Amino acid sequence: MAIQAVNDEWIYLDRNTGIWKGHIEAVQGVFQPIHWVAMHRMQCMLRLLPHEGTIADIGCSYGILTLNMAAKKPRAHLIGIDPDESRLNVGNQLVKEHGVTNCAFEKGTLDENSLKPGTCTGVICTETLDHIEGIKPRLSQAVGKLMDLLLPGGRLILSIPDLNEMSRESMPRLPPSPLTMDDFKFLEHQRPDNNCPRWWHLFYVDKR
Repeated sequence: MAIQAVNDEWIYLDRNTGIWKGHIEAVQGVFQPIHWVAMHRMQCMLRLLPHEGTIADIGCSYGILTLNMAAKKPRAHLIGIDPDESRLNVGNQLVKEHGVTNCAFEKGTLDENSLKPGTCTGVICTETLDHIEGIKPRLSQAVGKLMDLLLPGGRLILSIPDLNEMSRESMPRLPPSPLTMDDFKFLEHQRPDNNCPRWWHLFYVDKR
């Protein structure tokens, strides 16, 4: 088996990216365009994801996590899915600029995408479920759809904001459907990642 490549470089939203023409709260300037806590969370994701196979990032937004995981996992193929075409355009721009060949983006949602059941070694869904209006009554069904994408032994990685930390920090906005860990009690065998920054709950479950 080939040794996993080690690459210490990270892909950012730099000033050559079209998004700089607008406004994004995460941008900290030319030399720190991703907040350190978001970088820390990406490092946590890197440890949790499989090294190979198809990995889907559902609700990928601008695709920064998708791109970085592809760059760090050269034997895997990352697919970022998001309904916002303008955000996907930024991801595609970065794919070309950085020559990431094992990453692709497509317009879609959790409910409507090109992925076939039982084809993914990993599925990422971070701060996405809580942005779906009225998700709570069908949360179990939505998570079931994510699990269905996995091969046996595949891993689903989820994260939601920690509402207690957000209120302590007087965060100005809450997601439209705030979720708590109690809402995921139906998900058996879930495991928390205690290395994640305190602003999020990051947890995962392996398909049996």
